[in-house]
Amino acid sequence: MSEIWFTFTERVFVGDLPPAWLCSFMWTIVACLLSPTASAALLPVVLVDNGSKRPASALALRASASALSELLSGHEVRPASLAFSDSIPAATLGGTPARTLSDVLSELSESGAPGAIVAPLFLGPSDALRRGVSSAASALPESFRLLVGAPLVDESTPKDRRVARALAARVLRLARQRNLASPLSVLLVDHGTPSPRVHAVRTRLADEVRELLGDRARHVGAASMERREGEAYDFNEPLLERALLQPPFDEGEVVLAMAFLLPGRHAGEGGDVEQIVRTACENDDHRRRRQSLRVHTTAPLGCDSLVLSVLADRVRSLSGLR
Repeated sequence: MSEIWFTFTERVFVGDLPPAWLCSFMWTIVACLLSPTASAALLPVVLVDNGSKRPASALALRASASALSELLSGHEVRPASLAFSDSIPAATLGGTPARTLSDVLSELSESGAPGAIVAPLFLGPSDALRRGVSSAASALPESFRLLVGAPLVDESTPKDRRVARALAARVLRLARQRNLASPLSVLLVDHGTPSPRVHAVRTRLADEVRELLGDRARHVGAASMERREGEAYDFNEPLLERALLQPPFDEGEVVLAMAFLLPGRHAGEGGDVEQIVRTACENDDHRRRRQSLRVHTTAPLGCDSLVLSVLADRVRSLSGLR
């Protein structure tokens, strides 16, 4: 198994050492530990998302990787997904098949690259990301080094509000385009998660968006698209389907601030969020008792310039690129 440095978790998996081996590393310390022959400045960069079977998601990931490359002075950025995207017909992707992280890392290793920097296109410290990277690394030689960047909303940088600024800017832009009256009703929605740490990202973003919008918003709330069953996951409430049937987001103009990164089966056209919104707006029994509900949805964040700037900083902090 190759050597992996995760920067968004207390656990550092090195070779065959057990997961319980705990240590804390600053980025600069990690960089200093690299040998001259495996300098991080020479490592390829891989932009990784969770993955989707929808062509629009894979194409959007490629666009994000291309835009990130421009911010890194042309340093190549390879798009990859943890899973699913390799099942998309290449014909729907301009003839170039989507790649999984395992495929990309194996290709880099076989080409002689000493390692890679993985830039996660994830909002929070996802367990799926850690498992996916560890699984992909298990087939690589021990000499191959992986440096895994922090998620977009990093617990260790509470003053970095760029993702919230991107959300707030999209809310205000959409309000101008639709001529929505101020103050606005804004409902931030994320996927939902079994992880309290990832859920804390939703709470943080909602709080930051509320502060950034100030008196331009009457209400700013948060909801999850879905959740697991059981009391242990009640922190995901309210679900979007319920939030849109309860005050203050059950009538009038509501802006849905999408804490999603790419247009997959959840946030894409005709996806789960769109269907939930349609069902809420067409709920005849509820509508007889309340005014009509009109929901305006922001676009996913993956290609936003502020989000890309966060990704670029993640790579620079590891690679020494300027």
